[in-house]
Amino acid sequence: MDSRFIVLYILCCYVRCTDDIGVVQTINYVGRKLPSSNQTMPQCSMCDEKSTSSYIVLPSHGLNTSNITLPVTTTRYFTKDFSNNGTRPCYGRVSFVNNPLRTLSVLEPLEQDGCKNKKRATVVESSKQKSCFVAVNGGFYVPETNECLGNIVSDRRLVKMTPGLQNVHFGIRQDGSLVFGYLSTEEIENTRNPFVQLISGIGWLLRNGAVYLEESKILECDSEWSAKEIFGSKSGRTVIGSDVDGRVVIVQVDGKTHVSGVTLKEMADFLKELGLVNAINLDGGGSSTCVINGTVVNNPPDKCSGQQYNCIRPVSTIICAHAPRCLPSQCISHDGDHHIRDVRHCQCNNVWKP
Repeated sequence: MDSRFIVLYILCCYVRCTDDIGVVQTINYVGRKLPSSNQTMPQCSMCDEKSTSSYIVLPSHGLNTSNITLPVTTTRYFTKDFSNNGTRPCYGRVSFVNNPLRTLSVLEPLEQDGCKNKKRATVVESSKQKSCFVAVNGGFYVPETNECLGNIVSDRRLVKMTPGLQNVHFGIRQDGSLVFGYLSTEEIENTRNPFVQLISGIGWLLRNGAVYLEESKILECDSEWSAKEIFGSKSGRTVIGSDVDGRVVIVQVDGKTHVSGVTLKEMADFLKELGLVNAINLDGGGSSTCVINGTVVNNPPDKCSGQQYNCIRPVSTIICAHAPRCLPSQCISHDGDHHIRDVRHCQCNNVWKP
């Protein structure tokens, strides 16, 4: 993560996945519509005077059946010229995640309690926790202290609560509903329908199919430079959103802050073209990393090894698409984490075990 900026990357895939559970499609996408189916920024942790509840709730994909829709993930890559004159081609990846209540997690850096212990880890290292099919960097952090920023829930565990935080969120509740927007402390602590996953971002890009950036600038807890740099600069980007079918969609575009990539307005317009209806901006810059089956597939901008090679940066939380969860009495499990080895022969009526 650049010391003052966010970077956003589109899930990159050029790797073959096994068993047809997580599938990577290496097809070239240039201007063709995909199937639509609904830096660190200083943390402004005390914004109670302008805290506003404003959010969208929609059902996630796969709630009306106990079957698992295969493949769990499908990833495509694209090339798009955002200059419209051939001078600024950008490369990115789009991953569609089916059954997100069962197949998507917010994970702490490296291991459980990674945030509490102020750890940072590469997305590759953190993705080993659940053998992620697709993993990208998630929330923001303080580079000097490695402190995770925002409100965070990981697999039902409340990892971090920041009262009064006025930044945009993405979450999944126990009933399978997807939530995008600005949440009060009371809403985050709701025990009747608790969050099972939650992460904070900066910038609500799409709300109900419409670009929402200008409204988001007003609602976000910001500073004088944040709106200018985060919302206005071109950079690499990482985004999480959803389509009309309730699939979670993760989008990444390569770039380097102020040098290449896209602005948030360009990204929002592009997400609308792709068929997304809701989307928020996650951390980016040098933090932006895309990992498929344990392999880094994007082009991180940080230099290392005497400036000869590019290196991935240790980051905070990650977003992980993984094999579905089931109770061990229903499915073959491994590593005590109740992941399915063969989802094609497993019915998962109970989707979560605390």
